[in-house]
Amino acid sequence: MEKTMRAMVIETPGGGRAASKITDIPYPKCEENQIIIKVMAASICKHCEGPYDQGAMQLTKPEDYPIVLGHEFAGEVVEIGSKVEDVKVGDRVTVDNTVLCGECYYCQKDLPLKCENFGSMGHNIHGGFEQYVAALAEKAFIIPEGISYEEAACTEPVACCLRAVDRMNVTYGDNIAVLGAGSMGMILAQLCKHTSANKVVVLASTQSKLDIIEKEFGVKTILVDRNDHSKHEQAIAQMFPHGLDIVVDTTGSKDMAWSGVRMLGRGGKLVFYTVVEDFEVKDVDMWFNKEISLIMAWCQTHNYGRCLDSIENGYVNLKPLITHEFSLEDYFEALDTNYQDRNSVKVLLHPHWEKGKKKVHI
Repeated sequence: MEKTMRAMVIETPGGGRAASKITDIPYPKCEENQIIIKVMAASICKHCEGPYDQGAMQLTKPEDYPIVLGHEFAGEVVEIGSKVEDVKVGDRVTVDNTVLCGECYYCQKDLPLKCENFGSMGHNIHGGFEQYVAALAEKAFIIPEGISYEEAACTEPVACCLRAVDRMNVTYGDNIAVLGAGSMGMILAQLCKHTSANKVVVLASTQSKLDIIEKEFGVKTILVDRNDHSKHEQAIAQMFPHGLDIVVDTTGSKDMAWSGVRMLGRGGKLVFYTVVEDFEVKDVDMWFNKEISLIMAWCQTHNYGRCLDSIENGYVNLKPLITHEFSLEDYFEALDTNYQDRNSVKVLLHPHWEKGKKKVHI
């Protein structure tokens, strides 16, 4: 009799929630260079899982379906392939979800994030929204003592944020504003604080999240009035008379992005950490005369080691971000919570919890 396990599966492309279900699928086969991980915690990325829920295909192709989502996860190694040497059964690991060909034009140019055959667990390769997952052993990272499975499951967003910080090229004494106080804004605020920046400030419209940032991370915040951006722009002008050096947008709002442009000083950098729909570069003279740079930061690869170091050393504190935990069986309630509860930040899944079990930390 074939061994099975529970998983959150999207069965057909473009079907959205109607084509998604929690069901039994075959237990994974362990190839010689792979490990099998018992998934102890997985984190919802609402910027990715949400579009899939609405029928978008993202990185997947029709031939990739059925597909298991979940690119943020951690667990215990329960099986290793015959050629695996650096990982052993019982190890606590998290996995860099990116799978790169190493042979294409961009990989040969040492630009692996641009890989023409880019693979990603939870997108076009089965991910962690299942009880057991197969992964390449070379992509597994041992979780340091003192870091929980729940925190380790959030390593991937830290890695993506670190990519953005690398792209910023922070200069000693820079003043930085982060727009948005979701999980990415909170992580970016902490990473920016531990650069050579002078001051970091977070602007957002949800006071409860700003309270976490000030209390837990010691980063200055400003509450945004969505109907009157002049209020926070005036507050920034008082704090930084010559304008900001770097503004990082995590909101995806073109109005907030333009507010960021107005708050930049000469030689400033506007960093898009997310897609800003319908953003047009207007007032070209201002951009030209102030020499404003527009920088994009997308995804990550090869960042997990540095990220686990930052978590272990206390530079990034993920515990306050984890606001809700659900069983995998309650995935759709978990996703709805992440979208509808403005106080939610990181919503985690536990594939081995019984249906109906949940924890709320706010």
